[in-house]
Amino acid sequence: MPTLSASAYVVLGLLHESGPATPYALDRTIRQGIGHFWVFPRSQLYAEAARLVRLALVEEEQEQTGRRRRLLSLTPDGRAEFATWLASPTQDPTEIRDAGLLRLYFHTPGDGDAADVHDLAVEQATAHRRKLTEYERIAAAPFLTPDTPKAAALELGLRFERMAIAYWDEITDNGAGAVTTEWSTPGRDA
Repeated sequence: MPTLSASAYVVLGLLHESGPATPYALDRTIRQGIGHFWVFPRSQLYAEAARLVRLALVEEEQEQTGRRRRLLSLTPDGRAEFATWLASPTQDPTEIRDAGLLRLYFHTPGDGDAADVHDLAVEQATAHRRKLTEYERIAAAPFLTPDTPKAAALELGLRFERMAIAYWDEITDNGAGAVTTEWSTPGRDA
C-alpha cells in the first residue's frame, strides 16, 4: 500500500462519518467543518477520491441517468486503513500557514515599513476577529455537542484566534519590534 497523504485520510474520515456520499456532499461537509482548520481545495478532493478508488479503499458508483452523480463509499480495506491511521500516534509538527505572518516576516526594519506593518497588523486582527466570531457562532449552535472531540477541536480554534488577535493588536499598538518574545525576555534562564 502506498503511503497516503493527510488529504486521503480526510476523504476516508468523511466517508467513515457520513456513509456513502457524493464528492459535492463531501466538499460541503469540508467547508462546514474541517475546512476551518485544514485547507482542502475542491480539485484536491476529486483527485484524492479518484486515487482512493484506484487503491480499492473507496468504491464508486455512478448514476446511470440524470446528473450521473458519483457516489463514494468506503470499502472494508478503506475502513481498516482509516481505523489504523486514527489509532496511530503522530509526531508531525503543526504547520502555521499564515499569509499575514509570511508578509510580516519579509518586512525589513529600517526600510520605512512601519506604516505597512501597522496596516498589515490591523487587517490581520480584523480577519482573526471575523474568524473568532464565526467560531463563536458555531460553538453556540445547538448541533454542537459539548465534551466531544469536535468541540475540543473547535476550542483550539477559539483559543488560536484569541491569541492571534492579541498578537496582531500588540503589533498594531507598539510595532513589530516591540513584540514581547519569551526567548528574549531579560532574566530568562539561559
